[in-house]
Amino acid sequence: METAQLYQSLTFLAYASGAIIVIVGIMLFKVLFDLSKLTRNLNETAEIVKTELEPTLKNVNKSVEIVSGIIIKADAGVNRVKDFIANSPLKILTKLSSVGGSVVKGFFSGLFMALKCGKKK
Repeated sequence: METAQLYQSLTFLAYASGAIIVIVGIMLFKVLFDLSKLTRNLNETAEIVKTELEPTLKNVNKSVEIVSGIIIKADAGVNRVKDFIANSPLKILTKLSSVGGSVVKGFFSGLFMALKCGKKK
């Protein structure tokens, strides 16, 4: 009787293992099918992005070239103005205004100091 029960248990184990292997195989097939579908969708999305991005990148590149040209021209203009100011009499006037400002400041501070001293007496 024990041998019959042992054979019955082994038979049940074989059927259960077979069923589990079939279920795992079906799930594995489903996962691989979904993965294949996802890969196709990703490939299509990458192609769409590529076709849409190429003209945009060309426009951005042209815009960068235009802005770069404007910046170079503006920089050259600023350098010309700096050179003009450095070589013109305006340079002396800018120094005179700073010197004149310190002289005027010193004059007024001395005047206020004198008035304070005059008030104390």
